[in-house]
Amino acid sequence: MSLVRLEKVSKSYNGVPLLEDVDFRVEEGEKIGLIGRNGTGKTTIFRLITGQLEPTAGAIERMRRARIACLAQMPDLPPRETIHHAVMRSFEGLIEEEKRLSDLEHRLASGDHGVMDAYSRLQDTFRLHGGYEFRARVRSVLFGLGFQEDEFDLPVAALSGGQRTRLMLALVLLQDADLILLDEPENHLDIAAREWLEGFLRESSKAFVIISHDRRTLDAVVKRIDEVERGQVRSYTGDYSYYLRQKTLLREQHEKAYQKQQEFIEKEQRWIERFRYKNTKASQVQSRVKRLEKIERIDAPPPEGRSAGFRFGAVVRTGEVVIETKDIAMRYGPLVLYEGVSLEIKRGERIGIIGPNGCGKTTLLRHFAGRLPGGEGEVRLGHKVQLGFYEQHHDNLSRELDIFQEMRNTRTDWTPEQVRTYMGRFLFIGDDVFKPVSALSGGELSRVAIAKLIAREPNVLLLDEPTNHLDIASREALEEALAQYPGTLVMVSHDRTLIDKMADRLVVFETDRVVTHLGNYTDYREQRERQAGTVDERLDDPLKIRRVERRKRDKAEERERRRRKKDLDDLEARIEAMEETVEDIEMQFTRVDPADHARQRQLKEEYDGLKADLSSLYQEWEELTEELAQS
Repeated sequence: MSLVRLEKVSKSYNGVPLLEDVDFRVEEGEKIGLIGRNGTGKTTIFRLITGQLEPTAGAIERMRRARIACLAQMPDLPPRETIHHAVMRSFEGLIEEEKRLSDLEHRLASGDHGVMDAYSRLQDTFRLHGGYEFRARVRSVLFGLGFQEDEFDLPVAALSGGQRTRLMLALVLLQDADLILLDEPENHLDIAAREWLEGFLRESSKAFVIISHDRRTLDAVVKRIDEVERGQVRSYTGDYSYYLRQKTLLREQHEKAYQKQQEFIEKEQRWIERFRYKNTKASQVQSRVKRLEKIERIDAPPPEGRSAGFRFGAVVRTGEVVIETKDIAMRYGPLVLYEGVSLEIKRGERIGIIGPNGCGKTTLLRHFAGRLPGGEGEVRLGHKVQLGFYEQHHDNLSRELDIFQEMRNTRTDWTPEQVRTYMGRFLFIGDDVFKPVSALSGGELSRVAIAKLIAREPNVLLLDEPTNHLDIASREALEEALAQYPGTLVMVSHDRTLIDKMADRLVVFETDRVVTHLGNYTDYREQRERQAGTVDERLDDPLKIRRVERRKRDKAEERERRRRKKDLDDLEARIEAMEETVEDIEMQFTRVDPADHARQRQLKEEYDGLKADLSSLYQEWEELTEELAQS
């Protein structure tokens, strides 16, 4: 049985259908990417799965006792609770077993060997449930999501919005669930954390459905893509790149079949009209009319969904050097974000700034723009430079205005009709332009901010996370516009696809320095791997491909070897404890009264039972040792 199955499910809001006759299922262990434009119903599907919403029509079946974890369902945490305490909530049962084991160990140490069987059974249960690994798992997840050890004791009330989001994601990942629902988990994750999450999901045996606009993540972790479009859900086996190829092929086939049928119908209709009134052709006319009536008509391919028109026009030509910095630095008391940074950015360059969260990327961008009080060093702008600054939090948008007023303030020379026509390019149609800025979604805010940026006609763009809150279609439209932009581009982004497509040079915040790298993110990562001795050939080299595959197998075998080694260590610890118990019973034999036959019989039974258990453990130890020797 499927973990979850939606059959002919429809969902309407105020009589307006959002989903219609949707079929969707998740099998055990499946890895699914749920994609679609903003507002198509992806999150609604999650809420239907979890029971937060009831369908207007159709049926939802859930496997009995199936455990579902969803980011949106995480409970509110007490403000004073720390990060570490919050994530340990998922292991309350193991913590209780750990305490019971400790109590039994103390009793054994004090000579109470009657608890040996209970201790052995509980130890087996504890090990099977991951009791010896759960604390390491907690640390691994917290570190992987970008938390530092000195942050583990921070109270929930002191966390930023991004930290809270990462904490909630950690709670979901650590739950003992059969199905995990992840709604844009990449939000507030830097590149390192995204790549850690991808590795975690790849290796997980749990089923998951992930809503994501990060194409690199979808390529890395999913085996099936389900697209929500026009109220329907269509499945494609494979990752995101395969989905793109398959969807393009299916659309081309649909268009060809539709066009061929239309040509046939038009030809038949012309023949019918030509000979309709000729008595000699009457039977043939009727035959063709009936054939046309019986033909199963192919629907016209639906029009492609509209994307925002992120098109930049011509810009004023700048001097050769557009931004030059000399020994710039930024400090907050003892905290040094960067120092001694000297850069020369030339006309037409495309530069990506990357690094972990909190390292100073946005601060550096603001330093370039002259918006950083307290910044040290010198920043010089080149001849005729007109900066355009895109802020990821949209601080430059006036929340008290509506979209129309915001744009009129940006371009006072435009007529109202010009403003409305222009904003139509960004999918604000009709009265949408009178929406208050304060009521806009994240994606709508991004489109307004980009619209303002383009309207100012800058020749140097400083972009801070420009793809945040944009769906995949909008990201691709923005990438296309930036590819054709004739000016200079400097951007901060965790979107690896964007960086790879746009950047020809990187400014990288490493552990204790800021360095530059010629090339995009993939180039940079390969260079780092070569330096680490893990990559030594080109990606398109067949030898390299074989080596990469061999390394994957080697890593999988190494993980299995480590698991066996851990099992062996646990087994040796049990054998050692049991041998000590046997020696203790042997000592008790020497002290027991020869006339106390009942006590002798009891000790003999315990001794024989322990020796039999030891014999089984020795056999298991030999088998594990042999497996390790062969691996």
